Amino acid sequence: MKNKLIACLATTVLSFGAVSTAQAALNSCDDPLKSGLGQRFCFEKFEDLSSGLYNVSFEYQAEKFAGTSDKTLSFGFLFDTLDGPSTRGLLSDVTSSSGWNSYSFTTTAGGDGGLVFALRGVPGPNFGLQLQNVQVTPVPEPGVYAMLLAGLGALAFVGRRRKL
Repeated sequence: MKNKLIACLATTVLSFGAVSTAQAALNSCDDPLKSGLGQRFCFEKFEDLSSGLYNVSFEYQAEKFAGTSDKTLSFGFLFDTLDGPSTRGLLSDVTSSSGWNSYSFTTTAGGDGGLVFALRGVPGPNFGLQLQNVQVTPVPEPGVYAMLLAGLGALAFVGRRRKL
């Protein structure tokens, strides 16, 4: 009986502390974003976001398809939802640098939302921009942490009492 109670309590505590990632529906994206006559924007759609604070994060990297010269690629992004302010920014990366760049910001959101990436300018057909790990995660409210600590305290109390 005690094991069932502890298992139920642990499941409840862990479910309150869980943070889910909003799922993105890829609507119009060419991988990578090409700077020639091809696709020059990407749109990620996030549905049914409850009102609150969200962390938005993604990784980006400039890419050279052919040739020997390097360029700096600039792109803009816009995150907007039905129930919240829009957040926008401008980022750049050089094709000679290796590795992914990470970017994240916190914003208020609610309802359906979208994240648009657009390549700025036309540096030529040999260059593009790759995107990966686009995530929108809710920021836990302080009450979630209080409930998590209370649950862990209850587990510790039950475990200590069981030893005695």
